[in-house]
Amino acid sequence: MSGQESILKISSVEVKYHEVILVLKGVSIEVPKGDIVALLGANGAGKSTTLKAVSGLLKHEDGEVTDGSIEFMGEHIHKMSAEKIAKKGIVQVIEGRRVFEHLTVEQNLKVGAHLRGGGKSVKAGLEMVYHYFPRLREKRNEIAGFVSGGEQQMTVVGRALMTNPKLILLDEPSMGLAPLLIHEIFNIITRLNREENISILLVEQNVKLALNVAPHAYVLENGRIVMDDTSEKLRENPDIKDFYLGLTDVGGRKSFRDVKHYKRRKRWLT
Repeated sequence: MSGQESILKISSVEVKYHEVILVLKGVSIEVPKGDIVALLGANGAGKSTTLKAVSGLLKHEDGEVTDGSIEFMGEHIHKMSAEKIAKKGIVQVIEGRRVFEHLTVEQNLKVGAHLRGGGKSVKAGLEMVYHYFPRLREKRNEIAGFVSGGEQQMTVVGRALMTNPKLILLDEPSMGLAPLLIHEIFNIITRLNREENISILLVEQNVKLALNVAPHAYVLENGRIVMDDTSEKLRENPDIKDFYLGLTDVGGRKSFRDVKHYKRRKRWLT
């Protein structure tokens, strides 16, 4: 991704939990300013750990960046607290639709306002959220624990927007949602990127969807980046088609048995 200024630069990062469990092994990722980058990989590959290393949330799970560096807008942040990182303009949307269930939708949104780093007022922030998520305006006085899963996902993304972010770390936004809702939420995500110039690092199990919204993607396997390229090239890569998209070279579905016995091609390691 040469020629573009990077808002986030992760360089040879190593992460350990409880001082002994090595999870990330020299991970390097760049997110160009104003762009969307996808991070792909199987469960347990280290995707969520990568996001938490950036947001500072590792420290709450006895995790630590033990080597390498993380730069945000040219400043080293990997030793900062999560709150300080958030105030600099990075917000993570954690997987699983973590709403405050006993608060209303609007109260959930306002929680994000105390971390905003200047810019929009609370009122202006709410209006922006309701502009992109008109359904939340209709549901604003309802208890968040009782709205639909899709509306809860909209609420947590909206709460992230209330922080006035420069970079959003999105962890599995499609998880557990119906296809129509997934389509709606990802349309809004791409609009936020395009219209508000918010950079996004996206972790997403739905690889086809991720490659459609992100111009560039990295593949993480067992704590290492094993491939990165434009999404256009990755869609045509036989390894990606076989393992992540479940397609053979002739377009047929791969069986679970075929996928289970997937072996990474040697050239990935060269």
